[in-house]
Amino acid sequence: MRIDDNTLKQARPADVLVFFEKYKGLTFAHRGYAYRCKQRPSLAVASDRLAWFWHSKGIGGCGVLDYLIKVENMPFRQAVEAVTGTAPAAAKPQQEPTKPKKLLLPEKAGVQLRLYDYLCTKRGIDSSIVNTLIQEGKLYEDRRGNVIFVGFDEQNKPRFACLRGTRGDYRGDCSGSDKRYGFRMANVSSERLYIFECGIDLMSHASLYNAITGDKDAWKQHSRLSLAGTTDLCYIKLLYFTARYHKISS
Repeated sequence: MRIDDNTLKQARPADVLVFFEKYKGLTFAHRGYAYRCKQRPSLAVASDRLAWFWHSKGIGGCGVLDYLIKVENMPFRQAVEAVTGTAPAAAKPQQEPTKPKKLLLPEKAGVQLRLYDYLCTKRGIDSSIVNTLIQEGKLYEDRRGNVIFVGFDEQNKPRFACLRGTRGDYRGDCSGSDKRYGFRMANVSSERLYIFECGIDLMSHASLYNAITGDKDAWKQHSRLSLAGTTDLCYIKLLYFTARYHKISS
């Protein structure tokens, strides 16, 4: 039988924090941008109490349904019944870890002319910041003239990338992108993290920071992270980042 729409509407916004505390016996403390589990330090829930990420398992999602399906390997119907109270939320054997996605990065252009024209001339971003990000492999122009923003994992391997057209408003994630990672400027010593919807906003803020302070390296003092969107799933990047950089407090 098909699950009716009203049942789904009841299940999807279920409070993840309440679920963990009521059915799993876990307790949480609110720290910075997330709730941290006291018994499982690598488990975090976003401030909206919907998005969650379990660092040690490398799994994240949005809502209780995602948790039951991804972590406890429940069939969709059973997960809905568990959330709505028509069946117990009993744990099931965990699924085998999924293989890392293979990121398909667009081929680089020979010369980065459009990138510099778009970012520096049209958007007013500090060229020294652009140069540094290009040297670090976090930024480049593809053969179609798009700007590519790259996110790296703990082993400094590209795991996420999104693109922005230099002509028109074309944008999107590259195939195989891992949603846990994002385009970022990370300072392991910084206690402050600035969060942005897109990479251009991130670089614009860094440029303004330089201009205000009069120091071309001022942008390196604090961390910045692009969520590459505004949906609940984008908060997985935030949870994963703060789990890796423990000094972040504001």
